Amino acid sequence: MTKKFFFLMFALAALFDAGGCGYTQKSLLPADIQTISILPVKNAIDLSNETDDRTRFHTYRPGVEADLTNAIINRFIFDGNLKVTSPEKADAIVEAKLTDYRRDPLRYSEGDDVQEYRLSLVVNVAVTRARDHKILWREQGLTGDTSFFLSGAHALSEDEAAAKAVEDLARRVVEKTIELW
Repeated sequence: MTKKFFFLMFALAALFDAGGCGYTQKSLLPADIQTISILPVKNAIDLSNETDDRTRFHTYRPGVEADLTNAIINRFIFDGNLKVTSPEKADAIVEAKLTDYRRDPLRYSEGDDVQEYRLSLVVNVAVTRARDHKILWREQGLTGDTSFFLSGAHALSEDEAAAKAVEDLARRVVEKTIELW
């Protein structure tokens, strides 16, 4: 009886293992989308507009749009579902505009000094089919962010935090493109 029981359990385990859980790493894009081109991210941050009580001054890190372009390209290459190519050869095209670079205080010391910030990069993104310019997805205000401490064991510079926020935003763009949600 125990041999039959173990055989039955093994057969059921193999059956469930073969069936999987429904998760796949395969793209949900249409079959005609095999290649993608990432246009340079445009900087649309208006540093000249007036500030308010919440944002007393604008912050910005020069070159972050170039870093974001490179991070999106690298993330698509790493993902492997779509081949990155030139706009002339691409089935789909990613266009993005950097609309905000925010550094918001999260935690203060007893002396009202900022101890932790949240750094957020905000973009407007559209992915279109190259041949007919049909929008596959578009999102206004897609945000990549990270938080960072100014001192202590987990301290980061703003440049290191910006690199993390860029990677987070690139991951979101690629996931949204591949999964089309």
